Amino acid sequence: MSQNPQPAPPQHLSAYAQACLQALASNELGDKISLGGAVGLSYYYEYRTTHDVDAWWQEHTTSQDRQAVLDCLQKALQPFGELHLRNWGDVTSIELIPTGETSIAFSFQIAQRSARIAPSVPAPWPENLQLDSFSDLLASKTVALVERGAPRDFRDVYALCQSGLASPVQCWQLWKQRQSQSHSDVDSERARLALQTHLARLAVHRPLEQIADPGERSSAASLRTWFANEFIDAILD
Repeated sequence: MSQNPQPAPPQHLSAYAQACLQALASNELGDKISLGGAVGLSYYYEYRTTHDVDAWWQEHTTSQDRQAVLDCLQKALQPFGELHLRNWGDVTSIELIPTGETSIAFSFQIAQRSARIAPSVPAPWPENLQLDSFSDLLASKTVALVERGAPRDFRDVYALCQSGLASPVQCWQLWKQRQSQSHSDVDSERARLALQTHLARLAVHRPLEQIADPGERSSAASLRTWFANEFIDAILD
């Protein structure tokens, strides 16, 4: 396995995300959640910008703790525009429509965690905030790649592996560990078929010959070839 990188403060967080994280830290609520998703990953490797914040409730939080967090986030975002609070399943989302606009520009989502590989770690900024381990973030991203297969999932996993922070084998080891902990399917053939299906969908929706920019076309071809060969071949039996 590649050695886990040390987190560093992201350099391109949105003003909305910064306001939320600073409010949680200053109100001593940063230990009630653990940052995950693309923002969490940006603490370890910031290769693209991201807007929304995804987090998990820490296991020790009470209903009062959770309400305090939601109240704090809403207070931090109120100066920016209109807010909507939504709940579905185990997820609570605070969504922001900035003043003068008509669509959602930012959301802060917090979900109930079903499995954890390693304990959260202290975020380097702001103080008193908790952050998912790199192993958990990589496991989540690989699960998303198999289950959802969005273009950003392919780009994220590819970027992490090309940077040397992760390897295909490590991704699959963590995927299997996360799936086992959450009592989900660990069938390697199902995962292989899912990835092949996602890649085929990408090829149909965005054929290489229709990508006008030569550099972008070359990058897309390299990514797809790498997944079709090296990454899929590393699936654990």
